[in-house]
Amino acid sequence: MKTSYDKTAYAKINLFLRVCGKYDNGYHRLYMLMQQIDLGDDITVELDDEREFDIDIKSGVGIPREKDLGYKAAKAFYDALEAKKGTAQNFPYTFIRQVKKVPSQAGLGGGSSDAAAVLTILQEHFGNPLTLKELLDISASLGADVPFFLTGGTCICEGVGEIVTKLPDLTGTPIVLVKPDVGVGTKECYELSDSSNEPFDEEEYKRQMRLCFNDEKKIPVERIRDALSGLTNDLQDPAIRIAPVIKDIIGSIEQTGPLYCAMTGSGSCVFGIYEDESERDEALAVLKDNPVTSGCQLIPAVMI
Repeated sequence: MKTSYDKTAYAKINLFLRVCGKYDNGYHRLYMLMQQIDLGDDITVELDDEREFDIDIKSGVGIPREKDLGYKAAKAFYDALEAKKGTAQNFPYTFIRQVKKVPSQAGLGGGSSDAAAVLTILQEHFGNPLTLKELLDISASLGADVPFFLTGGTCICEGVGEIVTKLPDLTGTPIVLVKPDVGVGTKECYELSDSSNEPFDEEEYKRQMRLCFNDEKKIPVERIRDALSGLTNDLQDPAIRIAPVIKDIIGSIEQTGPLYCAMTGSGSCVFGIYEDESERDEALAVLKDNPVTSGCQLIPAVMI
């Protein structure tokens, strides 16, 4: 019998991203606020228990299936389930289709969100056989952003991304995304950050951000406004060294009067946050006519 599941794998932005140091294994210790947005890839997973087990994937991105995060997520899930059962399992043929709408090499977490969607679908199909900790362990092994996407919404993410704390949501806040035609390599960006980031009072910073973003008495834009002095992305300057156009895009967005503007993740996508959709749409019109941003992908979106 064939069973099919459809899911939208929504992207994210980072309202702040702090690099707090490195672990002995070389991974960076992070403190981030991740926010899901209403831009996403369409994910379909088809399971056929009448066919011999295999994992196939179609994404149109032109990489070997073994390197695709959607494939890696399915394989990791099956490996974990077989290890938990303690014996070989007769898994169904699994076909994953990814219709990509989230730009790649953008810092929007598209591949990570796809992986989380596959994990969620398989977990549901098999009757939730893995514990939340087991799912988080799998997701963390796939990438720093994947654990967040198992929760979604508005979250503080710490460690290498595996420690996820839900916050009061910022739903409905409008944004503009501007993605240039150049990408930024995550590994290179983090390596450059090692020599460029200044030490900061980590505990005080965390206290201030928790104070601002946990205040449910205030509407989302007020919470963001309260936190403005602390919002920053420690990977932004290193990314600008790799792709200087990011700085030009930030300047162009800032001219439209956003509440806040920054690069997301390790780039190269930049976002602007606006008070309401009319301001966002006016900014979008201005950016379409700006020579710096007219050749970029311009995407209106909303926090969800």
